[in-house]
Amino acid sequence: MEKSVKKMEHLKEVMEKIRKHEELYAVISACTNMPYVYCAPETYDDEVFVYFDKAEANEGAKWLLEGGNPIKLAKVGVESRLAFFTSLYPMGVNAVCVDKEFQSEAVFQLNHLVHRQEAEKMPKGHIRVENPELHLTALYFAQELRKNPGHGKVAPEELKGLDEELAAHFMRGTYIVAVEEGKGIPVLQKKGVTYQPLFTDIREFHKFDQEKRFRAAVLDYDKIKDILTPETEGVTVNPFGVNVFLKIG
Repeated sequence: MEKSVKKMEHLKEVMEKIRKHEELYAVISACTNMPYVYCAPETYDDEVFVYFDKAEANEGAKWLLEGGNPIKLAKVGVESRLAFFTSLYPMGVNAVCVDKEFQSEAVFQLNHLVHRQEAEKMPKGHIRVENPELHLTALYFAQELRKNPGHGKVAPEELKGLDEELAAHFMRGTYIVAVEEGKGIPVLQKKGVTYQPLFTDIREFHKFDQEKRFRAAVLDYDKIKDILTPETEGVTVNPFGVNVFLKIG
């Protein structure tokens, strides 16, 4: 019991330090430009990594680089910490690991640090469009696929399960599309292929709509085909984030 109490006291101290400490660094995946997500083998928590010291962050995250995972660090200012940790919810992240690989390492559930209003308690007329299962699977998929660009178009064996899971989550989702007054829904092109941007949540939509040109429209998966132009081959999910391309059959 005494050990458990000491652990809880330590976690409270760590969370208070996260709120107030001058420096905090998040480990970012260069494959997605999003926080690197990690499935803890013992708890199956979907974690992100943060450190209070830049030198320790470089040292503590070295095992990811040695495993072939391209990463970088992003400083999270005190004024932007609430937004940063709140943004982990629509990503499907449920835990935060602090100072991994050091004696001070601590892991806690995200909802112990940041509380947010339950969707069913939101004001009348407001809805929360999020697809955390899809977003999380897309992050794991992109992290694995893009760290080995030599795979080309053929996904390695270990990606097949993620690919199937991605498709299953995609077909169950509700999404946001951008609509421009007088012009309709925008499209993106890459290497001669036309895709329509699709967003899992409002934060990802705002990344795309930095110039405030678009309004957000909400639609279910089964309505996506109805808005695609003939030359469009599919959608790109969160083009300024995980940027995963999915074809529409």
